[in-house]
Amino acid sequence: MSPRAVAARKAAFDRSAYERDLGAFIGEREEELYQHGAGLHDELALGPIYERHASLFSLPIVDALRRLLDAGGPETGHNRALLAAATDGYIERETAELTDAIGTAEATAVVVWRGESIPYRGLRNRISEISGRAERNGLYASYLEAEEALNPIRRQRFDRIGGLARDLGYGDYVELIKTTRGFDPDELAVGLRGFLGESETPYFAALRRYLARIEIEQGDASLADLWFLMRGSGWDNWFDGRRILTVLGATLRGLGIELRDQPGATLDVEPRPNKSPRAFVAVVNAPRDVRLVIQPRGGWDDYGAVLHEAGHLEHFLHVDPDLPVSLRELGDASVTEGYAMTFERLLAEPEWLVAEIGMPAEHAASFADFFSLYHLVLLRSLAARHLHELRMHRGGDEVVHRATYAGLAGLLTGVREPEERYLVIDDGMYAASYLRCSMLDAALTDYLIARHGNTWWRSAAAGETLKRAWSRGQEWNAEQVVAHLGYDSLDWRPVVRQIRAKLVGEMSGYGGPNITTRAGTRKV
Repeated sequence: MSPRAVAARKAAFDRSAYERDLGAFIGEREEELYQHGAGLHDELALGPIYERHASLFSLPIVDALRRLLDAGGPETGHNRALLAAATDGYIERETAELTDAIGTAEATAVVVWRGESIPYRGLRNRISEISGRAERNGLYASYLEAEEALNPIRRQRFDRIGGLARDLGYGDYVELIKTTRGFDPDELAVGLRGFLGESETPYFAALRRYLARIEIEQGDASLADLWFLMRGSGWDNWFDGRRILTVLGATLRGLGIELRDQPGATLDVEPRPNKSPRAFVAVVNAPRDVRLVIQPRGGWDDYGAVLHEAGHLEHFLHVDPDLPVSLRELGDASVTEGYAMTFERLLAEPEWLVAEIGMPAEHAASFADFFSLYHLVLLRSLAARHLHELRMHRGGDEVVHRATYAGLAGLLTGVREPEERYLVIDDGMYAASYLRCSMLDAALTDYLIARHGNTWWRSAAAGETLKRAWSRGQEWNAEQVVAHLGYDSLDWRPVVRQIRAKLVGEMSGYGGPNITTRAGTRKV
């Protein structure tokens, strides 16, 4: 192609106009996701939105943005965020009908158990509330049947995504993520080896201690047992659902932020039957319209959800409104997840528990121990999910993928993970974003402590530090954020160090994980 033709092709693409139109699309999509996820209507209707904005996600647009990224230069991050949005939009538009069908099926599915109709989306919460093991496992079996019933359409969508990645010129979906997100999923997997090795001893020691409290042998626990264990209902009296927003408001006030005096903020905490059990923030138009959504049910995990989502809320409410949408709302999701995790992990701070929850010091130390086990469960489960996704996205036999998922997840978590959940996978390899955000969170926490003290959440100066970081939206990726904090790279060692510091008697009774597989039980 001649230089004149190349110049003409570049001139034909107006990035500013594209970004303006993309912002309008994001607002419509987030509004629809909010309405559906908040339980305000059952049917998810993303398809019409993608059709109205189909020109944003055409192959010529994707190609134009890829050329901008390949050209390099100081706006590489900006162009990468736009390419990711266009690529994701192309895939989402092509799979919108399947996505809507899955969302509607999940919202309307019910399990009839002992004469009661239980919504599919409420099953996990219900299972985690049942103290009787036989009764719990009975409902859990029905839950797995519901998961299996959804798997054919989930598999259809998963395969379609892989095919679309290849249509776009990538070898597989993993390569697409590497190009559009700017990190290497395989490199992350290699780094997980160190984390999994360093966390194995404290994790299985703590798991064994807690399983013993509910009279279950290590190696004999099911995923339902782990859900019940992590529900931590014994702590409910300390975490009154009526005080959630009061506690959040007091915490933010310590940072110099008034929760209820923030233009653009919506707090949706009303219980609704079909509201998503998974808390989320809908960023309709940051910083002017940001909505926090949770499904209240009481207990410590409600507080964790509110704190986590408050991190997202404050991040997007404080973003510079003059930034383009690609830097306000798009970019590396690990960044906003890191800010969210920093707030959520206040639950592991005994001083915060004493001051804001009113726990005696001895109870606060015990709860910090419990929450640290939860954090390890989360991270080791995400590690299993990421390693599984790397295999899934590169093809292979479905029967093998089901079995290896169950075996890998069981090995890393120490409980029996069912094959039926092998397709519970987020788009964009989002498990990787959560893993990366944990390293950013640990670096940020160390930074805040070093400059503002162990109780940094009581410091208005710490609030100003956070506001400066939040104002940049997602202009920087996770590596750049930690670099500006003075760290060389994302590192698992601070993550493990901070968790171990909160665990009580981490070596007590440790004998290695007992893993139950198809071949029987073995100790490793």
